[in-house]
Amino acid sequence: MQTQSASRIWLKRTVVGALLLIWILGLAWAFWWYEAQYLKAFERPAYFGAEGVAPPFEPGQVQVLHVWQAGCPCNGGHQAYVDEMTQRFADKGVQFARSGQSSAQTLPGVLKKLPFWPIPKAWTDWPGAPAVAIWDAAGKLAYVGPYSDGAHCSQDSSFIEPVINALLAGRRVNILNQDTVSCLCDIQ
Repeated sequence: MQTQSASRIWLKRTVVGALLLIWILGLAWAFWWYEAQYLKAFERPAYFGAEGVAPPFEPGQVQVLHVWQAGCPCNGGHQAYVDEMTQRFADKGVQFARSGQSSAQTLPGVLKKLPFWPIPKAWTDWPGAPAVAIWDAAGKLAYVGPYSDGAHCSQDSSFIEPVINALLAGRRVNILNQDTVSCLCDIQ
């Protein structure tokens, strides 16, 4: 009887161990797949040698271009933040446009209401979305890149809020040549 009980315990431990190993391997594969699919380097010098690209609107105000692709899993960590941040800075006179996906039907929240501005020919190799370009009030490009490092963005992790705040305060910003790794989907 004791050998039968010991074999059952051994069998249960083996099954639990095998299931745990399969679960760990599944998580590792999912993480590897996600990184290979969406985490990309936003190599600004390679893509943005064209710093003289004119902003979407006539100079006079700080301008922000949201580059967005609906259905991208990278959007989930940015969507609520983009809506809130766009509304907050629009109230301070910042002008916003959108690019990337031309159809507004499947865009979320505030992005639906923004005017579409096609990505200029100088930026034909845009690395992906979600991303942003920011011009100062004089029409000079100040920032190009992702909203933040990694897969999610908030007011605490945002690259762009400090840029917009500095530009609104009249300070000069030039963040065009630093690389970063971010969650990006190809623009269709």
